[in-house]
Amino acid sequence: MARILCTVPPLIGHLNPALAVAAALEARGHIVAWVVHGDRVGSHLPVAAQRYPLGAYDEAVAERYRALRGPESLRYFHEEYMVRMARDSFDALEAALLDFRPDLLLVDQHMVAGALAARKHGLPWVTLAATSAALMAAAPQFEDWLRQLLLHLQEDLLPSELHRARPDLSPHGVLVFSVRELAEAAGERAMQPCFYVGPAGSAARREIEFPWEWLNPNVPAVLATLGTVSRDSEPRFFEVLFDAAAALDIQVVAVAPEALAVKAPANVLVQPYVPQPELLQRMAGVVCHAGHNTVCEALAAGLPLALAPILGDQPYVARQVIAAGAGIPLRFGKVSVPVMRAALERLLSDAVLRTAAQRLAEALHAAPGAAGAADVIETVLAGDPTVAADAVPASGG
Repeated sequence: MARILCTVPPLIGHLNPALAVAAALEARGHIVAWVVHGDRVGSHLPVAAQRYPLGAYDEAVAERYRALRGPESLRYFHEEYMVRMARDSFDALEAALLDFRPDLLLVDQHMVAGALAARKHGLPWVTLAATSAALMAAAPQFEDWLRQLLLHLQEDLLPSELHRARPDLSPHGVLVFSVRELAEAAGERAMQPCFYVGPAGSAARREIEFPWEWLNPNVPAVLATLGTVSRDSEPRFFEVLFDAAAALDIQVVAVAPEALAVKAPANVLVQPYVPQPELLQRMAGVVCHAGHNTVCEALAAGLPLALAPILGDQPYVARQVIAAGAGIPLRFGKVSVPVMRAALERLLSDAVLRTAAQRLAEALHAAPGAAGAADVIETVLAGDPTVAADAVPASGG
């Protein structure tokens, strides 16, 4: 039995797979405690979970990030989200570590403070990577900039002998909640050995009512969603979708603000929330923002996707799906009605897209998930030398 301390950022898409892994570890007799922003995600933890608070999360940072696009969103994410959060949370995270005295830490890749605290105190840790986007070698200019950013952070928090080029990636193990077939589709390889465990599932989802009788089994249906980040502030995308769908013999379920329902044609159903995994079993294709969770759920159902990435790692996830042959691109801010209409038609008619999606579905279903992640963690706990290999120092040597 081991004591394991887990820390994740205040993002439900990052918390859910960590919850599933924690549940698998607890089922094997291990004790898991959490260091999280309680005001944002604390209510999603099990009631009996031991938790250490990281304080209130600055909502202004999240609001600013959601408004950015392209390279500026990446810069802001790393500077004002990841690095700033590391500085703000390091002391509280270190205090939790000293109080709980874990044998190992589970650290989301974006919670760099957890990785630095583990290294400072000589503890093994395993990186949790919600997607493979930040694990792949980036353009040299961006990689140099990121290494300098992380080096300055380490200079403030760690002695120089503990500095590393990529302190966010554990030398003991990196768990990726994706599959190799998708992660390496674009011909790129991770900078460090990874364990691709596939989607880990999540805690029990709340039940969401849905008018199932609206779906016509004789008409192909498409799910359209932008996740929870941008859907409330980007009506144009849905308006284009509505106009494109109106001329087609299809049904569309649009996960969008209810206020947009008045603009939807008769063959489009607007719902603020849907039971997505169950609904995907009735769909023929998906139009989305390339959010990793939505992509994996759609592909697990064998569905092709039309992808309109908005921010963060979504362009990279979209590129993976397209390179794997299961998706087609859309320009989020500039898509026209004719282009959207053609994308909808192709989702329903292109056998090559569907075959590629079904191939990825097989890989996703074969992935070990949370149980496989727990296996890796127990191997690290056992001190298996085939897993641990030190990371390159900050100098790059």
